[in-house]
Amino acid sequence: MEQYEELTVTTAERLISEGIQQGKLEDAGKMLKKGIDLNTILEITGLTEQDLRD
Repeated sequence: MEQYEELTVTTAERLISEGIQQGKLEDAGKMLKKGIDLNTILEITGLTEQDLRD
């Protein structure tokens, strides 16, 4: 039972993290469309150029 609970928590944490990352990517896309400098976007979001390419 304990292993199941740990797996559930781990899965939930992973999904939350993926959701946060997706939100950052969406925000970065909006900022790029508004003409905000790429380096500024990377600094604000904590994303890398590779994150934006993927």
